[in-house]
Amino acid sequence: MANMSFDFNKIQRSFFKTTLKNGKELIVKMPMKKTFEKIVMAQEMDTEEMSVADAVDTLGAICAEVLSNNLNKEKVTTKYMTDNYDTEEMGEFIKGFMKFVQGAKNDPN
Repeated sequence: MANMSFDFNKIQRSFFKTTLKNGKELIVKMPMKKTFEKIVMAQEMDTEEMSVADAVDTLGAICAEVLSNNLNKEKVTTKYMTDNYDTEEMGEFIKGFMKFVQGAKNDPN
């Protein structure tokens, strides 16, 4: 009978390098289920029924949560995102991040 083991600490990880407007670089990790579900829900939201402020706050909160999941454990707040980034910028970030997640999911290595 063979002995086998598995070590979660030795898995090769994928990261999403992100440079903020202020020049700070964050190495963002893959999202946990809770964050991933929020991103998917936001993409499916009917923005016609939301106020502009609600849409901006929702995008800002999701971006802050994604960006806060970084190797340096630096916290990014919703306020920072909504004060410094517009909806187009935050939307493009989410699109790029989701491409990264899908690409990592589809890459067998």
